[in-house]
Amino acid sequence: MAINIIPADQPLLVQAIIVYLYADPGLGKTSIGFTGEKAISFDFDKGSHRTGELRRGAVVQVNQWADVANLTPGDLAPFNTIVIDTVGAMLESIKTHLLLNSTNKQKDGSLKLKAQGLANNIFKQYVNTLIASGKDVVFIAHASEDQNGDQVIYRPDLGGKNRNELYRIADVMGYLTTVQTGEGKHERVISFRPCPTHHAKNAGGLGGETGEVWVPDLKANPSFLADLIKQAKDHINTMTPEQLASMKAQEDLDNWIQSCAEAQYASDLNQLTESIDDQHIYYKNMRAELVKRAKEMKCEFHKERKVWVDPVEFFGINDQQLADLQAFIDERGLDAKTVCEHLGIDALNQIEASKLAAVQQEIEQLAKETINA
Repeated sequence: MAINIIPADQPLLVQAIIVYLYADPGLGKTSIGFTGEKAISFDFDKGSHRTGELRRGAVVQVNQWADVANLTPGDLAPFNTIVIDTVGAMLESIKTHLLLNSTNKQKDGSLKLKAQGLANNIFKQYVNTLIASGKDVVFIAHASEDQNGDQVIYRPDLGGKNRNELYRIADVMGYLTTVQTGEGKHERVISFRPCPTHHAKNAGGLGGETGEVWVPDLKANPSFLADLIKQAKDHINTMTPEQLASMKAQEDLDNWIQSCAEAQYASDLNQLTESIDDQHIYYKNMRAELVKRAKEMKCEFHKERKVWVDPVEFFGINDQQLADLQAFIDERGLDAKTVCEHLGIDALNQIEASKLAAVQQEIEQLAKETINA
């Protein structure tokens, strides 16, 4: 039998895609999931009952991880779309399952660090199993609101490493929110175009130039998500594998730069470090962005522990210590400017309180050298 070889300049038809939707509370993200073609929803969040008459698909009510861990291809055969609702609750289900084994527990009842790593691996393996099923997979998440300076940022409410992993493998990713129209009405819209206020991804070309898709009345549009997925597939299938790979790689880099800029603590840098792909075409650029952000945050890399660590909190001298130090300097015939230049600082209040005694000794030595010069 001859091998079907597809040249690099020809489209590689995509039969199934990965959709990642995250939303503010109460906007009907679960109902949207049921508008997928022959959908089955894995209800980790236990909210399917709230969809009422809009529940048009099958449901697996997940009470424990074992309810879905051993599903077979035969179980999924009647369905074309698998909906995970929500990915955050799915990860928690895995962690709860691991806590049943006392060897995974710390004294306070939380998961040991090694077990947390195991939970992440199980999560990733299960996601890969769903993708390998050949079905369209829709991941639903709650939106988390983070502050970066004066900017409010919305992104999926999921741990950094897994969040970045799902972002990497998703074909399209959208933020569902509400906007006020010119008529004063509040309408739902999914934004697939990334911007400083939220994360998104759009290999499917959804929403045209704006990347915005308005959510219609789902009673009158029961195939809303199915139609979106078909539109995305049709767009992807007009592209050559080379074009698609190039676009996804650029989206990965853009998201990485945005995630680095939003990092606030060493733990954020560690999550990014864990999720970086050293085989990615833009790996060097990603690494450079990570190191750049670490320097801005004044975090250091602990070589032995192989982790980023937050800078030591600075405790400067108080007003009384500052006044006493100024008198100490005057008594030795020096001035503050000379001392600051010698210490390599801009002002005396930059001296750490814990180092005050050592600084006074250094000033004493400086005064002696100045007299003998």
